[in-house]
Amino acid sequence: MQSILKKVTLALVLCTAGSRLPAQDLHLRTVDSFVSYIEQHNRGIGNLTIYRSGKPVYQRTFGNGALPGAPNDTATRYRIGSVTKTYTAVLIFQLVEKGVLSLDTRLAAFYPDMPGAPDITIRQMLQHTSGLGDYCLKASDPDWLLRPVTREAILEEIKSQGLLFSPGTDESYSNSAYFLLACILEKHYGKSFGSIVQQQITTPLRLQHTQSALLPGLQAAPSYIYENGQWVTAADFEFVNTKGAGDIAASPDDMIRFMEALFSYKLLQPATVAVMKPDRQQQEYFGRGLMLLPMRTQVLYGHGGDTRGTHCVAGYNEQDRLAVALVLNGERYDRNNFIAGVLSFIYNEPFEFPVFMDITLTPEELDRYTGLYSAPDFPLKIQVSHEAGVLTAQGTGQPSFRLEATGVHVFQMQQAGIRMEFRPEERTLLLSQGGQTFIMTAEQ
Repeated sequence: MQSILKKVTLALVLCTAGSRLPAQDLHLRTVDSFVSYIEQHNRGIGNLTIYRSGKPVYQRTFGNGALPGAPNDTATRYRIGSVTKTYTAVLIFQLVEKGVLSLDTRLAAFYPDMPGAPDITIRQMLQHTSGLGDYCLKASDPDWLLRPVTREAILEEIKSQGLLFSPGTDESYSNSAYFLLACILEKHYGKSFGSIVQQQITTPLRLQHTQSALLPGLQAAPSYIYENGQWVTAADFEFVNTKGAGDIAASPDDMIRFMEALFSYKLLQPATVAVMKPDRQQQEYFGRGLMLLPMRTQVLYGHGGDTRGTHCVAGYNEQDRLAVALVLNGERYDRNNFIAGVLSFIYNEPFEFPVFMDITLTPEELDRYTGLYSAPDFPLKIQVSHEAGVLTAQGTGQPSFRLEATGVHVFQMQQAGIRMEFRPEERTLLLSQGGQTFIMTAEQ
């Protein structure tokens, strides 16, 4: 749900049909060695769960040794961030199947005062082509969702952001659209979104470890960030603010059981599930509640989710009936790379273990990198500074973030896929993110 410098969504890799996975060999020993390697280098805290044909074949929590007393069993609930959107989409499609809504129903039928409401359809809201912005990214107060905010205040923020483009003409990830979809569900059922999830999904599927933050008594594992050589609790969202877009907490086991129920048509009809998926012929990035997950030769559908400290992904391969859920409530090794490694090992695809380097620099050495950097082709200026022996960077109007030294003059933020290579003699840096590289120069 949160962006740093630039919105980074789950990487899309065009998939081929692939061959079926031999039932007897999931290469789980290699997967386990990979997880152990991450744990031994203190690069992640979380859980990896894998199911095959409806049965668990691998379940492991890792990294909790650095946090005595932290919950670490298969019943532990984690904040699943934007994976919540798949639940929201299922609830909307249930109403479509009943004839209460259609994908062409206009937003104006429920919220006529929203920008573009007469033209925005339910379909566009589901597939991020509505043109609505992202209320989670309030320019004047980036941290506003860390404290309780009223529904009315969120609706006002959505209105004030207006439209990014005419509905249906472009694509931009929108938490605002999914918040409004949850509000539409509440208008129909006459109850809170959390109660609707309970009534329509968790109770019928007996998901005892799934709950919305909108219901009382939720207990979920905290999020952590790594600071000054140790894990500390992250200041995360007030999750009642993320209704329909990121309010659910679930165990990895429950996430998989939800995905399996969806793809075995216990929640929706086969034709409806097909509509939820991205259209591969049209090279769609987003579907309508489901995304393609990164894999070279296989097709997995699911969703990724991020809070300020927890990062997760849940995916399902229909051909092999393989389901995977990864949750990192402490991330020093990027979730996308982590799940790509797991899937690569399962399907015997090439993947190299990452090389981790722990480098300590003095304040005098860090001074060489500080300054305000800009580039004609990059929309933000980047302020680089350091405090307590840690280099930080901050884009114009955005929160600062920590950089980890990984080589000579090289720093990164794994969570956002950001790499910065400094050239102190020239007072320049190479900023790489999302397959793009920008040469930035320190201003005098």
